[in-house]
Amino acid sequence: MIGYLRDYANAITALAYLSAVIGLFLAFNGKIELGVAAMLWTWFLDHWDGHVARKTSHLRRPGVAEFGKSFDGFSDLIHGVVFPAAIIILVGQGTALSLLASSLLVLAGAIRLSYFENVGLTDDARFIGIPVSYDTPLLAVLFLARRLIPDSIFPTVVAIAFMILAPLHVTTSIRVPAIRGTAVPIATGFAIAASIALVMISQPGFQP
Repeated sequence: MIGYLRDYANAITALAYLSAVIGLFLAFNGKIELGVAAMLWTWFLDHWDGHVARKTSHLRRPGVAEFGKSFDGFSDLIHGVVFPAAIIILVGQGTALSLLASSLLVLAGAIRLSYFENVGLTDDARFIGIPVSYDTPLLAVLFLARRLIPDSIFPTVVAIAFMILAPLHVTTSIRVPAIRGTAVPIATGFAIAASIALVMISQPGFQP
């Protein structure tokens, strides 16, 4: 099984998993901004694995692409569903609203990923509904804007933001272009810049 990781795209996905573990570790140890920063690396690596897979399709051994599809799908579940749900609960400190928001997100995310596994992209390379891969960037934006939001309502803002996003994951009335081609380095640039900013604001005594 380990041999599948010799494939370039699958090796990138493996790095994404390691970054996800670091993100979860940091978040569960009270360093949420740093956790989100690490998860942004999982997010952009998740786009690069698909990009590399398409570029190297002629080099891939039989069965490698099928393995990579499942391997990548579980990565989506972690960075796009499980991690944001955990952050909602951590920030909300176990309130009923955080439980509701995280439950809606997990259910919608699981439905969306299962649907995509069977249906895939449209003929013009668009997602049906908003992909769960938009969840970690949303978390990053919320935490970067945290200083502008009163502490007393920040947990509520986070919960409501994802309660709004959850049904958009499973709607069939929205078409979202896949991040491909030149959009991949643009997404990478955003992830790196946002992760650096999150590391900076996490430092004690930081003044913008």
